[in-house]
Amino acid sequence: MPDKYNVDMTLGDLLEDEVSGKFIRENLKQLVESPQAQMAMGFSLRQIQEYSEQMAPGQFSKEQLEELDKALKAL
Repeated sequence: MPDKYNVDMTLGDLLEDEVSGKFIRENLKQLVESPQAQMAMGFSLRQIQEYSEQMAPGQFSKEQLEELDKALKAL
């Protein structure tokens, strides 16, 4: 059975779900509250991390992404 939540889900889908939405709002507050958040709703957290790494290296690292993935899968 696939994991219910993971970083390959879109930001919009994660935020729509009550459980993962609460987790994302708590752990990615800066991303969710950014003016660009609406434009990123159709992108997965993995895609957002890759873009972020290009635009602002170190702001959202691959290590952070992997930690988020583990935590989402544990929800």
